[in-house]
Amino acid sequence: MELIKILNYQGNKASLMPFISENIRKYISPGEKICDLFAGSGSVGAYLKGSYSVVANDAELYSSIISSSLLNTPSTSLLLNAKEAFFKGYKANFRMLLSNHEEAVAKERDLLVSDSTNGIISLYESFPTIWNGLDELINYKQLDKDNQYNLFLYYYSGSYFGIEQSIQIDSIIKTIHEVDSIETQNVLLSCLFYAMNETVFSKDGHMAQPLNVEKNSTRHLKQRKRNVIAYFEAKLDEFIEKSPESEPIEKSKVFNQDMSALLKDPEFNQQQIKLIYADPPYTDMQYSRYYHLLNVAAKYDYPEPTISRGKFTKGLYTEGRNQSDLSKKSTAKGRLEELFNYCHENGVVLALSYAYPKDKSNQKTDRYTVSIEELVDIAKRVFGNKRVQIELKDYQHANNRNSSTKEVFEYLILCGQEAHKSQYDLIKLKNEIKGLTPTSKNPVYNTHLYWSQKSFNVIDSLITHLSSENDIVFDPFMGSGVTLLEAVQGNMNRIGIGCDVNEMSKFITSSILNDIPHSDLNQLFSNLENKLNDLSHYYETKCDNCDGIGITSKVVFDKPERTTNSFSIKAISYTCPNCKKRVKEPDEDDYAKFSTVENDRFVPNVHLIQNSKIAVGASDRISDIFTPRNFSVLNEIVEYIQATDNDEDRNVLNYLLMSMLHLAKITDTHSNSQWPLWIPKSNCVEKNIIDLLRRRIKNLVKAQKYIIQHYANGKLASNYSELNANDALVLIKGSQYITNDDIPDDSVSLIITDPPYMDQVLYSEYMQLYKPFIGVGFNLQDEIIVSSAPERNKSKDEYFTLLYEVFDMCKRKLKENNIMCLFFHDSNLDVWVKLLQILERNGFKFISQEHIKKSKTVKNILSPKKSLSGDAVLFFENTRQELPKPITNTSVEDIKDSVVMVAKKLLEKHGDLSTPELYDMGIMEMLIENGWLEQLSKKYKSLVEIFEEHFIWKKDSAKWHLQA
Repeated sequence: MELIKILNYQGNKASLMPFISENIRKYISPGEKICDLFAGSGSVGAYLKGSYSVVANDAELYSSIISSSLLNTPSTSLLLNAKEAFFKGYKANFRMLLSNHEEAVAKERDLLVSDSTNGIISLYESFPTIWNGLDELINYKQLDKDNQYNLFLYYYSGSYFGIEQSIQIDSIIKTIHEVDSIETQNVLLSCLFYAMNETVFSKDGHMAQPLNVEKNSTRHLKQRKRNVIAYFEAKLDEFIEKSPESEPIEKSKVFNQDMSALLKDPEFNQQQIKLIYADPPYTDMQYSRYYHLLNVAAKYDYPEPTISRGKFTKGLYTEGRNQSDLSKKSTAKGRLEELFNYCHENGVVLALSYAYPKDKSNQKTDRYTVSIEELVDIAKRVFGNKRVQIELKDYQHANNRNSSTKEVFEYLILCGQEAHKSQYDLIKLKNEIKGLTPTSKNPVYNTHLYWSQKSFNVIDSLITHLSSENDIVFDPFMGSGVTLLEAVQGNMNRIGIGCDVNEMSKFITSSILNDIPHSDLNQLFSNLENKLNDLSHYYETKCDNCDGIGITSKVVFDKPERTTNSFSIKAISYTCPNCKKRVKEPDEDDYAKFSTVENDRFVPNVHLIQNSKIAVGASDRISDIFTPRNFSVLNEIVEYIQATDNDEDRNVLNYLLMSMLHLAKITDTHSNSQWPLWIPKSNCVEKNIIDLLRRRIKNLVKAQKYIIQHYANGKLASNYSELNANDALVLIKGSQYITNDDIPDDSVSLIITDPPYMDQVLYSEYMQLYKPFIGVGFNLQDEIIVSSAPERNKSKDEYFTLLYEVFDMCKRKLKENNIMCLFFHDSNLDVWVKLLQILERNGFKFISQEHIKKSKTVKNILSPKKSLSGDAVLFFENTRQELPKPITNTSVEDIKDSVVMVAKKLLEKHGDLSTPELYDMGIMEMLIENGWLEQLSKKYKSLVEIFEEHFIWKKDSAKWHLQA
């Protein structure tokens, strides 16, 4: 997130905000109120204001002014008008204040042009200031007689600033005092603070004391030549550029109090603060000495100078400077205990930052007012061990006393309610997922094919880390039921509930849990083998070598017209008892066997739904995607199954048939199954169904042993009231219609799901392959999908409307603050925007995401640059409250620059990366967290367009490469 920077502030947390934000969001929901207790440069509040309602405080006046300017920035139109009025007034004020000192300013200008250090020193020695010739004055406010605005001129000319620079500062302050709006005044003062910080003659980062001119002559000349008003105007222009279009409905409250006084202030205690972020002083160095000039500018009350041992202090300090108890070893510990106790007693979460040396044995810690060990001890003593969490990060801490940085740990001590209200360690989970080799292959999942099937070992990790025994794990788009099946394994002891619009989901899970483990497969398949032997004549062919009878295993042919039985056979692969495996050209008998339908009595030859996207024409029938021979054999198999008396056995045989149908149809030489209703026109392949069934029989026998071992304790229940640990429930309906009787509200502990991706996989239309053979129905009406099929009328608008209804249901079923894991991948940014808007409207707060590698699909092979191979699992927390719409003032170009910067770092660190890896390894998370996604989607359809501008696409590896 791009912030407006005012000061080179000691301990500025801007660079650490992603680390801080990631951890505090575990404790507080978007829109809730957070207090930045020691606001400093205001960067924390400015960073968080897009997600939370922010209250800021600091004992230093300049800090509260900066916080107010960043949190309550006036609208663009107000600032533009203010700028015009300001500069008109400033020019008049500057001319007036300059008029009494034109000779000194003219001389200063000439000496700076000629780089005359000695001349400058002489000029400043002769110019009267309270430190040089005016110290006999007793009442310093007499300097303000006739409202001349000459404080900086008479206090700091020739030390921190030049003569003209001081007049510029006085003129700016006089003009600011003529502005009516306090919010506008605060912005203008912040611009002045920035200009002073950039022009002051002191050590980088602070204004503790002016430097010695003789020892720093080059720097002195450089700083004196800087134009205060130019820096002021540049920062004001930045405020205008990043200002909101309209005034905020509710302004952020900003306090200017010592911590102890603030915690007792009734007005503060009425703010309903949910979390206090505290970044207190660490050492015995008082912050007020580093930025005292800013307070002088803000108060502009002609303070008395501090006299020490009869002399002015080196920093030219003034009386009344704040002395914080937190920067005193004698009192710091007590004040911090006061803060811990306040938060504990008032139910406020405390997030306390503390930078402490990394190497305590070799790095000095004597100036720290409280050790990190003491601080953690206080936290645990007040809140208890279980309610204190320590996060830390390596960090290079700025040290303004030395030119180098020092190695520290940035500790974040989190006290109060348990993290992530969901209580789960996502960092540990993500690290475990990174170490996995994702797979969807095990004895159970090897028995059937399903599109977009998730890796079961990844699902196992999600269930193990994000739920407990006896919890309900729910999948509203269950598909083949991987989430449900993994949840009800004996070692998990969970309850699995799934819902799908199509009957295939229940058929698969019922077969696995109820039918296959209880069936006598040896007897069942022995009987089937007899039938298969009877059907072998369909594939008989004459051996072209010995004239014996062989069995065809594969036929390669062309079929130019999908709906006609016009074939051109190229080659027949067969096995001869005498000559073994051979390939031959067809004879007349081969053509006759191949192209004749002998049995079409048991499989309804239904019309398919026209959809050019999945290669289905207007007059296509189910038989058109099979060879006549295979369609006949399938009819024979269906006849045999229908004649089976036992329901359990019939279900197992149907499961067996289902498992190989995608290979029994006409396919290509690679047996591609991603498009089940598509067939090629050339180099088509017919496979021997008997061979396919025999291989699947072996898989199912292996699977039965695995199923009995892993699922013996569970069953598929018929309704919610029957469920116990290791049981499953499958609902067949559109998830948007799930009722409280189906699944009670507040009963689900974890949701893991994979919603349909627009028009990428047309599940119900694909089910047309299976219904004629095994009778499982499909629901075209209630499916949440985008389909170009003319008769379906499934638009994008309806898709997002129904998706909203499903997540509205999920919000009610999932326990508050628990996690939903969403598998989602689409390269189009506008689809991401729409999905996130739906989720946020239902109170699902994005937490993080993780990339899961996966083998390539057909889409990835055809279009690897724009396709997202693999999965992204997104983690959302169920807040049950509509989340505020993210707002950003960051320009599209700045967002694009951030994308390029992160992508470059990823490529530098990991080498060449694919498109999905770049999406998932931090870029999408950055865009979502900062509220940049919608803004970027207005110009770019996908991140690929940005990658193409800045990186090299290596076609051979399908990865992005850094430009030389």
